[in-house]
Amino acid sequence: MECPERRWSVWRCIDCTLSRPVCRRCMRHTHTQSPFHQIERWTGDSFRRAALWEVGTYVLVPHDGPKPICKGLEFQRGFLERLQINTDNEEDLKLGRMRERWTSASASASSSASGPDEDAEMGDMEQDTWEQDNLSDAEFFKWLDASCEQPEEVLDEFMDGEDAEDGERAEQDVRGFHPYLGAISGTGVHNADADADRDLDTATEVDAESHTRADANPAVDVIMPWTAPRRPGADALNNTYVRALHVNGIHHLAMVTCNCHGEDHVAMDLVASRLLPASFTRIRTLFTAPLMDYFRLCNLELKASAYQFYQLIRRLTRPIGNSEIVNLYNEFRRMSWLWHWMKKLKWAGYGHNKQDPLNPPAGSLANFCPTCPQPGRNLPQDWKNDPNRWVFRVLLAGDGNFKADHVRQKKDADVWLINGGGMFPKRDHYFAFLARAIERFTKAPCKNTFRAIQNALLASKACDLTGVVAMCCARHGCFVPNSLVDLFKGEQQKNVDFSFLQALTIIGIEIEQGVMLIYDIVCQYIIHLLDRIGVHLPTGLTIERAIDHLHVHAHKDDCFYRFITTFIPGAAICARQILESLWSNLNAISPTVRTATLPHRAEMLDDHCCDSNHKKMLAMTETLCSRHVTATATVSKSDAYFLNISSTVDAATQVAWEAEVKAAEANCVGNVQSMDVYAARVDDCLAVDMASASASRTASAAAPGSPIELWMEYALVVEETQINIQDRVRRLGAHPDQDDLQLVERKRQTLTAMLVKLKRLQDNARVNGLSGGYEPAVEDNEGRFDEIGESPDDADANANADGDARGQHTRDSRQDLAAVEREVLTLPSNGNVAGDMGEVEIRERVKQARRHINRLRDLIADISFQYSHVIRNAPWKSNRTAAQKRVKALHNDLSFNARIYARCRSRLMTLRCDKEILRVFRVLTREDLKASTEVLRPNEQGSSSVKLSWIWRTGRYHLFRPNEEAGTDAESHAENVRHPDDADADPATLLEFKHVHWLHARALNHRWHEEVVLVTYEMQWTVRYFLHQCKQWQEGADNPDVSAGARSYAVRQVRRWRQFADGADLVFTRTTDHYLSPLHNQ
Repeated sequence: MECPERRWSVWRCIDCTLSRPVCRRCMRHTHTQSPFHQIERWTGDSFRRAALWEVGTYVLVPHDGPKPICKGLEFQRGFLERLQINTDNEEDLKLGRMRERWTSASASASSSASGPDEDAEMGDMEQDTWEQDNLSDAEFFKWLDASCEQPEEVLDEFMDGEDAEDGERAEQDVRGFHPYLGAISGTGVHNADADADRDLDTATEVDAESHTRADANPAVDVIMPWTAPRRPGADALNNTYVRALHVNGIHHLAMVTCNCHGEDHVAMDLVASRLLPASFTRIRTLFTAPLMDYFRLCNLELKASAYQFYQLIRRLTRPIGNSEIVNLYNEFRRMSWLWHWMKKLKWAGYGHNKQDPLNPPAGSLANFCPTCPQPGRNLPQDWKNDPNRWVFRVLLAGDGNFKADHVRQKKDADVWLINGGGMFPKRDHYFAFLARAIERFTKAPCKNTFRAIQNALLASKACDLTGVVAMCCARHGCFVPNSLVDLFKGEQQKNVDFSFLQALTIIGIEIEQGVMLIYDIVCQYIIHLLDRIGVHLPTGLTIERAIDHLHVHAHKDDCFYRFITTFIPGAAICARQILESLWSNLNAISPTVRTATLPHRAEMLDDHCCDSNHKKMLAMTETLCSRHVTATATVSKSDAYFLNISSTVDAATQVAWEAEVKAAEANCVGNVQSMDVYAARVDDCLAVDMASASASRTASAAAPGSPIELWMEYALVVEETQINIQDRVRRLGAHPDQDDLQLVERKRQTLTAMLVKLKRLQDNARVNGLSGGYEPAVEDNEGRFDEIGESPDDADANANADGDARGQHTRDSRQDLAAVEREVLTLPSNGNVAGDMGEVEIRERVKQARRHINRLRDLIADISFQYSHVIRNAPWKSNRTAAQKRVKALHNDLSFNARIYARCRSRLMTLRCDKEILRVFRVLTREDLKASTEVLRPNEQGSSSVKLSWIWRTGRYHLFRPNEEAGTDAESHAENVRHPDDADADPATLLEFKHVHWLHARALNHRWHEEVVLVTYEMQWTVRYFLHQCKQWQEGADNPDVSAGARSYAVRQVRRWRQFADGADLVFTRTTDHYLSPLHNQ
C-alpha cells in the first residue's frame, strides 16, 4: 500500500483509531503531537513492534510563555527534519527494490533458504528492473527462479551504478553526526556515544541473529527489517534520549529543548506540556499527566497498588521479556505522591488564594458533605429564626476500623506533604492531645462485653498502628475532614475524643444547632465525656447520644430503649451502620499500605476517603430525590398503621400516653432513664415464680459465690460440652471426614481437662460422691430436634437448605458409650451426691433453662431472617448457597440448645422442683422451634393477634397473646398443670401490650414525618452548597494577581458548580412542591 505521497507504506500505528499503513515521513508528521503512540512495521510477512524514534519522532518541549517556539527550537526542528528527509528517501528506495520479496510467498521461502549474508546484500541491491520493463507473470517467475539458483549473477545484471553512488553519498552526508536511527539495512555507522549511554536502556531490543552477524563482521552493523534497530543515546544535535512513561508503556525519544530562558525553566516547560520530570537536573525520565491520572483512577476504583500498576506498564511495553525493562518503580511511586498532592492543591484553589502549600489549614485539602447543615456554607443568614430548629442538628457517626493497621518499618524517613490538610489531623496536635488526655474507665452499664475492643487492645509487636477511627455524617456517609485518626492500642476513649472534637471544629458547628453522636458503645463512652473534653467543647452545646441499629441489639434491653435512633426526636431515618459500609470500601486498599511509609499510608487513605465523599456529592441529588419518594410513600402506610393501633385505645388513655412520652423525650438528654417509657412495664413472671417457689422450700445450703455453687456452675458447663461432642459424633455419618474426626478428638481432649478441673472444684466444695448412680445414659431420641424445618410460609425457601441435612447419615450413639462424653457427672440429679444439694442444682438449672430459652429465641429469629431477607432476595446463586450453609449451621446450633433445655427440664423434674417452675418452663416440642418471620415484624399490622410458641411468652415476652392449649403429651398430663397464659390475659396486661405497640408505632410514624421535612431542607442546603462553591471560585477568577491559566480554570469551576446548582434545583423542583428554591429566593 502506498501513502498519499506515493511512498511505500510499511508503518502503522496501533493506538490511532482507524489507522492505516503510511510511509515513514507520514508516520513522523502525523505523530508530531502524539509522540507516545505504539507503532509497528511490516517486515514482508508480518508486523514487528517498532518505536516512533525509528521514524524520526522526538519530543519538542515548547516554552511556557507568549512565544512557545523560539528561534533555537525552530532551528533544531528544521535541521532534524532535513536530516530525516534523506533517511525517508533511502528507505523508500530500498523498499522499492525489495517489494516482490515482501509480497511473494515463494520469494519468502527462497529468502529463508538463503544465508543471512545474502539477505543483507539483497537489501542493498536494486530489484526493480522487472517492474520498469513491465514483465509478464510468466517472465517474472522465470526471472525469480533464476535469481534463486544464481542470485549473484542475476542481480548483478540489474545493478544500477548511479543509484549505488547515490546511496554512498547519502551515507557520507551524515558521517560525523550521531545517527538518529541506526542502519535500517546494509551498512551503518557505529555510535560510540550510544554505547556510553547504554544505562538508558537495559533492555536493548536487538535480535539474536543481528548479534551473530555483528560478531562475524564487526565493521558492519547489520540489522534486518524484521529486527529492531539499536536505540541511540542522542540525536544528531546531541539531544539526549529520555524515557517517557505513558498509559501504553515506556517510550524512548529524544527530548528537544532550548535553554534560552535558562536551564531552570526546562522543568517548568515540561510541566506546562503535561510532562513531569523525575528530577530537575540531567532529566532522563518523564511521566505523562494521563499516566498519573490513569493510575489514580485504577487505585481508587480497582484498588491497584503502585507496584501492580507499574508491572502493567512493563507488560504493555514488552509483553514478552518485560523483566528486561528498566525498573522505575521507585521513581513512579514518588511521582504519584507528588501528583496527588498537586491535584489536591489545584482543586482546593491554591493557585488562586496564594496560601502556603506546605502548611495548609486544617482540612482545607479535603472535601465534606454538601448536604449537612454548615453555617457559613449552605445555611441561610436567618436560619436561627426557622421554626423547625431541630433540622439543623448535626448527626455524626463514629466507629473504629482495625483492618487499617500498619506494620512497623525499620526506616520510615519520609516527607509529609499533606500534614493536617486532609482527612488526617496534624500529627503534632494529635500527639499533644494524647499526651494530656484523660482516660476514665467505666464498667459497662450493660451486658455488652465489647469483646472486639478488648481484643483490639492487645497491641501487636509487629504493628505500630492498630487501626483508625473516624467520624462521618450519619445521614449521608461523608467522612469529616481531619477526623480520621490513628489508633495505637485499640479504640481508646482519647482517640475518639480527638476525632469528635476535630469533627466539630471542621464543620463549624454553632451551639444553637446541637449534635447527635451515634457510636456503638456510646452508653459507656458518654458517661465521663464532659470530664474528659468538656473544656474543649463549645459552651452550651447540646450533645445527644445514640447507638446504631446494627450494634444496639448486642446491648441489654435498656440500651435499646434509651439509645436507639428510632425513639430519639429529630433523628429521622438513619442508616443501620453507615460507617461499616465505608470501611468495607476502605478495607480493600488498607492491605496495600500496611508496609508503606506512614506519610504515604496517610495520603493513600486520605485520597480514598476524599474520593468517597466526592462520589457521594455527585450522587447526592439522585439520593435525596429517592429518599423523598420513599419517605412520602412510607408516611402514608405509617399513618394508616398508627391510626389502626390508636383505634383500639380510648382517647383519654392516648392523651395520657402522649403526655408521658413527650415528657420523657423532653428530658432524654439529661436523663436517659426517662426513655424507659418505651419498655413494657410488667414484672418478669419467672422472677415472681422463683420467689414463690423459694419461699416454699428450705433455705439453700450454698450461698451465691460459694465453692459449692462454683462447682455446680462448672458441672453444668461440662455437661453442655458433653452434649456438644455427642451431637458432633452423631453427625459424623457412616464415612466421616478425617478433619471431622480430628476435631472431635481435640474436643475430647479438652473435655478430659475440664473433668480434671471439675474434680478439683468438687474437692474444694467438699462434695462427696456416691458409688452407683445412673449408668451412662443414651436418650431414646437424641436427634429429635434435628432437621427442624421452617414455618409453612418459608417452605419453598428452605427446599434446598435442608436437602443435605435430610440425607445425612448419623452414627449410632450406643457405639460410643465408653467415650469421655458419656461419663456420668457427679450431680444431685444423677443420684450420686451425698447430702441435700438439690436446691443448689435447681437454682442453677433455672438459670440454665432461662439462658437457653433466650438463645433459642435468637436462633429462631436469625433463621427467620436468613429465609426472609437473604435466601428469598439473594440475587445470585452464590448468595443463596452461602445463606443455606448459614441456615444449616444455625439449625445445628438450635438442635444443640434445644437438647440442653430438654435435659435441663428433665433434671428439674428428677429433683422434684416446685410446680410453679415447670409451669414457666414447659415441654419443648419441634413445633415450638419452627422459624417464623412474624418475630421479625413485631410492629406490623395484625401482629397483635399473632400466635407464637410459648417460648415467646416467658419473662418479658409473655405480653404476646396466648395461642395454644396446655400440652397434650404424656409428660404434661403427668404434671397435671396448666399454664396461666393459656387463659385470656388480664385487662392490665392487654392494656400494657397495646401501650408498647402504640408507643413504638408512634415513634416510627414521627421519624418518617421528620424524614420528609428533613429531606426537603437538605435539598435546599445542597443547592446552597453548590452556590457557595461557585462564589468561592468566582472570587478566585476575579483575583487580578492570578495567571491567565489559573483564571481560566477558576471560570471553568464556576460554570461547573453552577451547573450542579441549576441541575439539582430543577430536579428538586420537579420532585416535591414543598421545595423552596434558593435560586429563586436570593
